[in-house]
Amino acid sequence: MWDSGLSLMREMRKISLRFVSVLFLWAVHAAYHPAFADVLVPLPATVQAQYRDLHLLGEGELTWFLFHVYDAALYVSGTQYNPKQPFALAIRYQRSFSSAELAKTSLREMIRLAHPDAREREQWQMELQRAFPNVHAGDVLVGVYTPQSTAFYFNGKLFSRIENPSFGPAFFAIWLSPQTQVPGLRKKLLGEA
Repeated sequence: MWDSGLSLMREMRKISLRFVSVLFLWAVHAAYHPAFADVLVPLPATVQAQYRDLHLLGEGELTWFLFHVYDAALYVSGTQYNPKQPFALAIRYQRSFSSAELAKTSLREMIRLAHPDAREREQWQMELQRAFPNVHAGDVLVGVYTPQSTAFYFNGKLFSRIENPSFGPAFFAIWLSPQTQVPGLRKKLLGEA
């Protein structure tokens, strides 16, 4: 009986040592592999494959009063944000919004920040109406800017592309302009906070 108790204790010690060893190896692996980094909104693999130079610059969350609206991350191709180089803004929604709500809110902010003429305003309105899907909590929408176009990926799949050079700068100004309505989030996205 005494021997069986010692044998059980030895087995438990071996199991504990194995567990600690596995835990240690996992921690070392995670520390040296950025894929394990705690990123709020990782860039979907389909976007990474197409835009290989993009890397995370900054991230943050938007909270409106007490409501967590979404998490956002900015991916750039250089060492800092440059509005003339490709970049991506990834948003994981924590609440549901219709495509019409997203389009209406975006257009209002684009007009406030860019002051377009009537023709351009109408063009943006038409483009926004087809740019977004309805989103629900957990959905990820990624806007990718290049000087030629703006593409929107919904949950990793291309949803729409807008071939209007004035659209991208006006749209992304919603978050990245110094006159944005969300200056705290802007600082985080730009890696300044």
